[in-house]
Amino acid sequence: MLDVTALQQDQVLLLLRQRLPHVTAIAFGSRVPAWPFGRGAKTYSDLDIALWGLHQADDIALAHLRADLEESSLPWRVDLSDANDLPNPLRELVERHGVLLQGDREGFTTTTSGFKVQAPSPEPSCNSQ
Repeated sequence: MLDVTALQQDQVLLLLRQRLPHVTAIAFGSRVPAWPFGRGAKTYSDLDIALWGLHQADDIALAHLRADLEESSLPWRVDLSDANDLPNPLRELVERHGVLLQGDREGFTTTTSGFKVQAPSPEPSCNSQ
């Protein structure tokens, strides 16, 4: 649950799916009611989103997503962060208290501190004879 309207959340999700459909996106910060710091969102509070699964090849798509969000009718800013660039204590808070927007938890293992990205399983080898 986020402190945004259903229409606003749908708009964010649509743009995420259009530009970066393969990433896992987790909202955190003041627009997440369960966030342990702050007293809730103000009308001008931004929406913070951490992204897992970004690749160097996603740089252009990420830039387009930022532009799309900036040009959207959303009444507040959306701040996108690569989860790998977040300090460990903040990343753990996001994992524990954040709201999953996109992706699924099948790619994560649940732990007492939230969930962690699992390494991809190796491709089965094919022996042609």
